[in-house]
Formats: sequence, C-alpha cells, structure tokens
Amino acid sequence: MGMLGAIARAIGLAGFLMPLFPVAVLAAPPPPLEVYGSLPKTESVAISPDGTMLAMVSTEGDKRLFSVQRLGEQKLIAGATVGDLKLAGLQWAGNDYVIVYMHRTARLSIRAESEQEFIQGIVVSVRDGSTKPLLRSSTDYLPAIFGRYGFVQQNGSWFGYYGVVPTERSMDGQGAFFKQRFADLYRVDLETGAVQRVTRGTPSLRSWVLDGTGQIVVESEYDPNNGNWKVFLPDSASKPVMTGNSPFNFSLLGLSRSPGTVLVKEGGNDGEIEELHLDSGRLETFLPSGKAMTLIHSPVTHLLLGAVSVDDNEPIMFDPALDRHYKSLSKAFPGHAIALASVSADLNRVVLHVTGSDTSGTWQLVDFKAGRADPIEDDYPRVPDDMIGKTQIIDYRASDGLPIQGILTLPPGVTPHNLPLVVLPHGGPEARDFAHFDWWAQAFAVRGYAVFQPNFRGSSGYGMAFRNAGFGEWGRKMQTDISDGVAALAAQGVIDLRRTCIVGASYGGYAALAGVTIQHGLYRCAASYGGVTDMHDMMYSVKAKDRGDTQHYADPAMRFWLSYLGIKSPDDSALNALSPQAQAKNADAPIMLIYGQNDTVVPPEQSADMASALKSAGKPVELVRLEGEDHWLSRSATRLEMLKAMVGFVEKYNPPDTTH
Repeated sequence: MGMLGAIARAIGLAGFLMPLFPVAVLAAPPPPLEVYGSLPKTESVAISPDGTMLAMVSTEGDKRLFSVQRLGEQKLIAGATVGDLKLAGLQWAGNDYVIVYMHRTARLSIRAESEQEFIQGIVVSVRDGSTKPLLRSSTDYLPAIFGRYGFVQQNGSWFGYYGVVPTERSMDGQGAFFKQRFADLYRVDLETGAVQRVTRGTPSLRSWVLDGTGQIVVESEYDPNNGNWKVFLPDSASKPVMTGNSPFNFSLLGLSRSPGTVLVKEGGNDGEIEELHLDSGRLETFLPSGKAMTLIHSPVTHLLLGAVSVDDNEPIMFDPALDRHYKSLSKAFPGHAIALASVSADLNRVVLHVTGSDTSGTWQLVDFKAGRADPIEDDYPRVPDDMIGKTQIIDYRASDGLPIQGILTLPPGVTPHNLPLVVLPHGGPEARDFAHFDWWAQAFAVRGYAVFQPNFRGSSGYGMAFRNAGFGEWGRKMQTDISDGVAALAAQGVIDLRRTCIVGASYGGYAALAGVTIQHGLYRCAASYGGVTDMHDMMYSVKAKDRGDTQHYADPAMRFWLSYLGIKSPDDSALNALSPQAQAKNADAPIMLIYGQNDTVVPPEQSADMASALKSAGKPVELVRLEGEDHWLSRSATRLEMLKAMVGFVEKYNPPDTTH
C-alpha cells in the first residue's frame, strides 16, 4: 500500500487529520516504465446497497479480474476473468446482482461499414457466482447498450432498463441488420435474461427518466438535425413541459432532489445542470455553472442526494447525514480530491477514490458508524511515494490577456530551476487536466523533466465563456495559449526554454504536431498518439457518419468541429493552414507518430499519411503502430510500448540532466 493506505490504517475517522507531506528525495534510480505503463491495479470498486459486500475490477497485465467479497471475510463470493475487454463501470442491482459493463470494438451488424465502440454487460449473480451476458444473442436487437436507466425490483425479481436498438433478419437468414438507428427502451430480467420492449424511441433521439418503481417519469427528444429539444410527460409529446435548442447535445440526468423534478443539461460539458419542475416547467439553477459535477443518486429512490465538484472538491449535499459525512471526509483528506465511488443505501458506508499531488491514487472504504477508513488498494502500488512528482496549479496570462491555468509536475527531489520540459496538452479539446497523479506525466517527471499540462481556452471546467473562447481558435490561440504558458515558466526560471519538447494524444497529439509545423522555433521534438493531422480528411470522416437525409446523427459532431475550427463547411480551404499534414514541409523538429490500429475516433490513416508526407519532405519522422490498441490506450502491453517509444524519443532529442 502507499502512504494514504498506511495512514488510514493508523487512524480512525475520529482523528481525521492526515499529515500528507511527501519526502522528496531521489536517491535511487527511477522505477521502470512498466510501473507507469501498466493499467491501474484497481479500476473500480462498488459497495452493495446493504453495505456488506464489495465488488471490484482489478488488473493483471491486460487481463481484468472481477470479484465480490464480503467485508471481513477472505473468501470470494463470486469471481470471473473478463479478459482484455475495457471496463465501462460497475453497478449493483440490489444485493443479488452486479453488472460489469465493458467496451468492445466490432461491427455491430452485417451491413455496418466499419467497426465502432459499444458497451456490453455481464450479469454476475452474487447468490451462486454464475455469469451470463446482459443481452443474450438475438436477431431481434443489437447486443449493445445505448443508455442506462436504472434498476427496479418488481415482485421479487430485479430488472434493468436500457436503451437497445432493434434489428431485422437479413433475407438470407445469415445475420441481422439495423431496423432503425435509434434506441428503444427495453427491460431485462437479470435472473432469466428475458428481454422486453417497454416503449419505442424516435429518430429524434429519445431518453427517459424512471423512478424507483420502474415508472417513466419524463421523456425527452433531441433532434440532431437542428439541435431542438423538448421535455414532456409520458404520452404527451405534443404538449412539452419545456423546449429549447442546443447545438451539440441535450441530456436528462435523472431525478433531482424531490419527486416531480428532474435534472437537465445542455450545451456540452460546461452546460449548466438545472432542475426542471415538471408541474410548472420552472427551471432552477442550484449547481455552479461551468463545473464538472459528480452526481450522487439514491440506489433505492433514484432521487438526487448530492453533487461534488470534480475541480475543487466542493460538495453540495441535500441529505443531512451525507452532508455531515462528507464534511468529515474533507477533514480526513485535506488537499485531496475525494470522489464518492459508491454509497450504501443507509449512507453509513462509502467507497472513496482519493487523488492528490502526493499519491498515485487510492481506494478507501469508510465506515461512519465504526469511525474508520480502511485502505482497499492503491492505483499504482509499485510507485514509491518519494518518487511521485509534486503537482501544482500554475496561473498565467495568454498573449491577449486571457487568464489561463496549467498543471506543472516537477521531478521529485530536484530544485525547479532551468529544467528540461515536456509539454503535455490534453485531448478533447473540451476536457481539462487536474493537479492529480497522471501516469504519463509522472513517467517523464521521475526521469528529470518538468511536465506542463496547459488548460488552454476551449477547455472545460472554467465556464461557458472560457469554453466558447476556443471557438474559431483551433490551431490559433488555442495553440499559442500553450506556448504562452511555456514562456511564463521560462520567465520564472523554472524551465530552460531551449530544452522543450511537446507530446500528446488525440487533440493533444494534434497540438504537439502543430507546435512544430504551424508554429516554429519552440520545440526540440514532437510526439503524437492518435492525433489529427489532416483536417479535411477528418471533417470528411465526420460527414461520412451521416445516415440518411432524416437521420444526420453526425450533425452535432459536425457543428462541434465547425465551431472550434472557425469554418463554415468541411471544404473550407482555411483548413490547409491548420493541418500539420499540409504543413509537413515546414516541420522544424523531429516527429514521432504513434497510433492504435483499432482507433475508431481518429482514423489510423491520419498518422500513417502524416508520416508519408514528412518522409516526402525529407523531414525526420518515426512511425509506431500498436496492434490491437484503441484511441484511449486501454491495454497495458501497448500502453507500455507507447510509453517506451515516446520517452526514448524525447530523451534522444531533449536529454534530461544527468545529475538529477
């Protein structure tokens, strides 16, 4: 166990003070890259509603292991190997079943033109340890989940409610094809596996909110063609409670604080979460705008119990007992972000995931009645606490005066002066980095590099105005926001401006490539994992996902891209100036391109074609293909392969200090 685990053993919740100050001494060689390239030892933990059992998914290499254990006992109640499928979450259905959700990449029907990511589920019976697919094979529907709507116990049996897409049999009887492109609402008997349609969806994407008895409380429709949405009571689509327009998306997030209220969100990650009163149509804003919130719902009533800001860890609790408990937790883990991963029905036991600048992350079981916190597992138990680079928030201003924040990770035990720098911009771009342990950043930091992760304009978590400030600035001010942060660190003497490389994945990969093709004279090398290189091809890829004149499912994605790129159509010639591939001849530093062969987000051809363009221009380039890997580096073996290649590349062109 790491430091948090040791401290949690030593004290009960009554003490609730943790002197979490790391000893920053780098006396030994850094841990091998395998320590960072491996998946977290434990990926998910959930407590049963009665608070007596823990369900967990842990990893061994690329294999994921599921287990259920009763508290205080060593014997497993249930266990299964789920292979190398990627975890998408755990859910308890009462105390009898656990659903393990997994990502898969495959063709969903015989008529599908390409592979895509989708979610499947495994039902584990706690009573006898048996496992079975959540959706058994059928020619009546696709065995994939497109929306989760909760669990309900009816007449002693447990049912799960899901969005499922129906199919029709092919004429030759050899398979099935899509009957429609949108999901209907289905009910699945978790014991027998029987599947029953509850109600139909519509081409205007429909979603539902169910109460604790399985009754549909409210429905919504979102038209991807024009962004119009409406919320209405069951069987009352012609008389909506509320309507609106959101260009990117609209969501129902479940029940709110009291019966007759639901949560709605529009406009992307920074849209406000509001409470809609169904009797009057009144909207009430009770959560802070622009903050990513973790919502906590009752497993019994489905009502909202509270919310926690992902950014500053500020809780807003509506249940008095949970409010008292969370205040105690904040005192127990000062300066750390606390995520409530799971809560028992009586709120007396919770599972926490604790992260911060001095720990690789740890899972804790808190028992409020007993007044104690017990460690479950660290995310990266092989990372020594004294070899964790300290992270901190850096405030600076862009060249146009816009306030920006970034995350700086420093090498452990090293004076922060004239350090070599690795710039690591996040993906998205509507995402953000936090002052927490980041396996990628730490792998560089422990080898002597300062690592800078800028939250450039367009990032989420800073409000709608900041997000919208990125519109039209892709490859422009979003790019110079990054280099402005580098300049600020150099002005403070923290880093050596002449010893800087830039690396990243997805949009971060694009930013890395743009840093040496669109910008010049800044970086000694650039490395991209799954980055966009040709904006024309990427826009055509988005456009190709349109599925007929009446079902333009790609329209929200198209509007998203057009907004950030600041163009009117996918054919805009301005995209040439924003495409690293079109600017390959102007590259002024060596480039490494890495991609996953199973990437369904950014086509693998984006990296391969960029490599060809660089070679044709006589520019130094290295190309690495990861077999069986996706866009998110979900496998230990290929994640490690990426890390070794990228760290070796950076050390070659921007070597760290030999005396660190």
